[in-house]
Amino acid sequence: MLLGLSVAFIPKYIFPICESDNLGLFNSFQPVMRCFWFGRTEILFGLLVVLAGLILLYRPTPDTHFSIGALLIGLGLAIILVSVNTVIGSTCGHKGSLCQIGTKPAERIAGALTIVFGLVLVVFSGKRYKQK
Repeated sequence: MLLGLSVAFIPKYIFPICESDNLGLFNSFQPVMRCFWFGRTEILFGLLVVLAGLILLYRPTPDTHFSIGALLIGLGLAIILVSVNTVIGSTCGHKGSLCQIGTKPAERIAGALTIVFGLVLVVFSGKRYKQK
């Protein structure tokens, strides 16, 4: 659950990305940038990881460990794919922006940790299931 919270908090609080703000023009035009959607997607994936942790907490069976582990592997891959511009496209065009030097690398690390945790759940659920 803490890993999911970290995935969700990275683009909002830890390394904040740009939001869709008012440009201050007379018509109050509000552009929605791709990095805004990048952040929202990562928050959604983080909340899904938290939900998986809650399910694992309240239903700790070998089958649940295997299923949640497989789900976490998929979510970790999705987190990484979004952060490497595969899903949404090119986000955060400036090389020195906080999104490029902070948010994306942190999301990649969090995605890799999610995959590792999912693999551990899958491997150890199989061993526990065979012992019974």
